[in-house]
Amino acid sequence: MASLDCGREAGVAPAGSNNMIKRLARSAGDWLLGVEPERLIGIGRLVTATFAILAIYLDPTRPVSLHESRVILSLYILFSVLLVIFPIRKALDSISLVHIFIHVIDVVILVWLTLLTDELTSPFFAVLPFVLLAMTMRWGLKGAAFGASILLVVQLIVGLPDLRDGESELNLFIMRSTYFVFSAVILGYFGAYRERSRQRLAKLAEWPFDAIANDRLSWLGLLFRHASRVLDGSRLFVVWRDQEDDAGCVAYWAADCLKLVDVQNADFWRRHDLQRPRNEDDAAVSPRAEEELTDLIADLPEFAGVAGEPIRRISAASFSSVRYRGRVFVINSPGRPDEGSALTQIIATRLGSELERLALIQQTTEAARSEERVRLACDLHDSVLQDLTAARLKLKLAGEAAGNDWKRQLDDVSSLILEQQRRVRQFVENNRAVGSPATISLEHTLTGFAGLLSQQWNCQIEVSIRPLELAVPTWMVHEIKQLMSEAAANAVCHGHATQLRMSISQTDFGLQVEFIDDGLGMPSGTTYPRPSSLSARVGKLGGDLTVYRTTPGIRIQIDLPRITEAL
Repeated sequence: MASLDCGREAGVAPAGSNNMIKRLARSAGDWLLGVEPERLIGIGRLVTATFAILAIYLDPTRPVSLHESRVILSLYILFSVLLVIFPIRKALDSISLVHIFIHVIDVVILVWLTLLTDELTSPFFAVLPFVLLAMTMRWGLKGAAFGASILLVVQLIVGLPDLRDGESELNLFIMRSTYFVFSAVILGYFGAYRERSRQRLAKLAEWPFDAIANDRLSWLGLLFRHASRVLDGSRLFVVWRDQEDDAGCVAYWAADCLKLVDVQNADFWRRHDLQRPRNEDDAAVSPRAEEELTDLIADLPEFAGVAGEPIRRISAASFSSVRYRGRVFVINSPGRPDEGSALTQIIATRLGSELERLALIQQTTEAARSEERVRLACDLHDSVLQDLTAARLKLKLAGEAAGNDWKRQLDDVSSLILEQQRRVRQFVENNRAVGSPATISLEHTLTGFAGLLSQQWNCQIEVSIRPLELAVPTWMVHEIKQLMSEAAANAVCHGHATQLRMSISQTDFGLQVEFIDDGLGMPSGTTYPRPSSLSARVGKLGGDLTVYRTTPGIRIQIDLPRITEAL
């Protein structure tokens, strides 16, 4: 038992020591990052000058003038104290004349000291890299290159007299030159890394918060374009689904083009788990990510072309929000693997929050739209519907007092008003109802409505629906009826048509509605103007309207998006 306790204590001690070392390292790092860089440079200059005067006091070299060296160092210490007490308040990365002047003083004093103390073998050569470090901290890669150039020139100035006096120190000259160059390369790397990190953080901060476009494809295109720009033009493959439903989307961004596919396949979502533990995502640049992407593409024939594109590196990360969960694959991610993994996780988290934001905005918009429709329904009931009722009663009284011929015409007008009453009342009732709208078969509804329009416009109207059992929500039926009314009015009033053929078919995109009339059409060489009211209504539905010339008449093609869309 005792040996077991000793073993346990022996195992705990190193763990406690490691934790203490980590805490100390973290505290030191926090302190260094918390110190103002300008003050840190000033403290480094002061410490360097203080130890230099202490060194030549304890162990004098062979200076030409020991007194002169001490005077120079004393003035340099005074200069360093003043800069610590009164630091230069300018941006760290700004190239100002004040900063250049201070570094010139550093170089001149250090060159003077090396010339006074054994030239190339002077101990003050060890202080020269301070200038290189300070310039790199201040100006990054440019500072490292500029500092190394200055140090090489300084060494050449100091070394020429030493090389000519008969006691050549060529080996020191060569090795120190090499040391300065490689120090500049390594420090320049960190400077360039810092600059690129700062630029990427700036790009992330410029995330398009106002990227709520009119349609989902444009909105997602803005987000993916910005994410790809942050990732230096990498390709993105993103898949996400609803937390409570077997519906979702797959998006692929490449060459400034977005391809989006809705997936409502329960088997697909069961085969692909989009939520991964965070510790796996930390090692996201791995063959497993490529295997995961390959499995996804294999189940998505729409993205078969992606499989043949070259892949050098893949980084993957998951995201999860209240409504959605998904996974982001960055193809050919930039930089080092650990850097690409961190950026991918940031982009994934950001996309998840943006999808959640869009869902909330859509819910708010839908609630406002429903409230407005209810208010409009009440207004119609209290105004237009009552007026139509009064007009119909007056027509009925006028018809009873008139002759048979007039009575027949007044009865026709009364029938039209009655139908309009029925349509308004149906609209009012549908928009007063609470809950999801029911679906209605288009065949029976539109056929009867086409007969009413034929009577109203004295124009033969035919309706063709494919498939015959096609059903849409009640609000969509109302929109299609409005499109039919506008198309019939335009065909008769502007084209003097006597026949109008309408066809509705279901497509992969949604619905395709066509109107073909036998009117006057368009003269050769002219462009038929887009019907403004019809075009505006189609635009509000998120569709496209195209006008074609036929013989005779014209053809209007309307493509409406899918009735129910899920992100």
